[in-house]
Amino acid sequence: MNDSVCAYDYSVVEDLQGKNITDGDRLKWPCQLRVLWVDILPFVTLVRGLLSYGTSIVIILGLIANCISVIVLTRKHMRKSTTNLYLSVLAVYDMLSLTMNFMIGVLRGQNLAVNKDFQDHESLCKFHGVIVELFNLLSVWVILSFTVERFIMIKFPLKAKALTVRRAALAITGVSSAVFLFSMHKIAVSGFEGDSVFGYKACKTRRAITPEIIYFYVAFNTWLPTFIIVGLNALIIFEIRKNSIKRKAMTTTSLTKKDEKATKLLLIVSSTYVILILPLGLIQSTELIWNTTAKVNPGQQGYIDFQSTKIKLKWARAFFFFFYQFNFAINFFLYVSSSSATRFQATLRKLFGMKVKDEEMTWMRTQATKSNAVAPSAPSASVVPVES
Repeated sequence: MNDSVCAYDYSVVEDLQGKNITDGDRLKWPCQLRVLWVDILPFVTLVRGLLSYGTSIVIILGLIANCISVIVLTRKHMRKSTTNLYLSVLAVYDMLSLTMNFMIGVLRGQNLAVNKDFQDHESLCKFHGVIVELFNLLSVWVILSFTVERFIMIKFPLKAKALTVRRAALAITGVSSAVFLFSMHKIAVSGFEGDSVFGYKACKTRRAITPEIIYFYVAFNTWLPTFIIVGLNALIIFEIRKNSIKRKAMTTTSLTKKDEKATKLLLIVSSTYVILILPLGLIQSTELIWNTTAKVNPGQQGYIDFQSTKIKLKWARAFFFFFYQFNFAINFFLYVSSSSATRFQATLRKLFGMKVKDEEMTWMRTQATKSNAVAPSAPSASVVPVES
């Protein structure tokens, strides 16, 4: 299409508004791409709104919900459960990700002065690069650690007694330390910060620019934990079904009802994570492969097709990234709505001064026993009441 008869001039492209158009600009934005940009602009506007106002709402609700979760899960009678330890640590990491990752991203994308501070101080850029990677990875790898623990308890019940709160704390510390050390590479290496979904301009950096590092990041943040979680969840579901069949046949089962409820809660949390990250992972991986294998420079044959697909994939990634953020705010609502988190729900109602049925609080008036469950077990005649 001839640029002289194009329906849209170069001003429709934001980066070219008020700028003297060069030959390079003409090659990068031929008429067909300007027409495409105008066509998808309503969708782009929607995505930008989601990643500014929508993300702000997610951050506020997520901080409130995770804060309540931490308060409930760390109550004295809740601390002897490894499940509650994993979930409370997950809530803390989610709050850090909401503030240090998404909130900073929104501020940089919406406020030029804030982003200029980052651009003028490379140390801030290094700090942001590290925390973006760190807190995203911490949340998913804590979920993975929790999944591994539940699988061991289900598959090898004789080893369940060894899964103490202390060992869970050591496992969380080990995983967190490993993720922290891995994230430190962002001090020396810059990967994909130049194409943030929040739309801020990248920092000028003296770090080694290695775009290929994003392949490893996507694998480490998305595909590796997702495949492991899905695989272990499938095995856990199989063991729960076997346990259910044994219970119906009135034979001995290796899994108590309270541990089964805790395990079902894990399945809800981890499956929600997979559902929310999978579309983003698919789009992100497709975009990486396309940008690498199909790359065509401006002015060359096939450039318009390449760039058109690149633009569509970029904004599809940004769209699904918005829903990915729900992972860091949704767990509280899963606990409240799940029948597998009755202890959490009863403690929450008591915390807010709401009426709680006597049978729901039996476990609070009985002597604490070591348990890995979120849900209460049925009262037993052998349990000695705690003296008031």
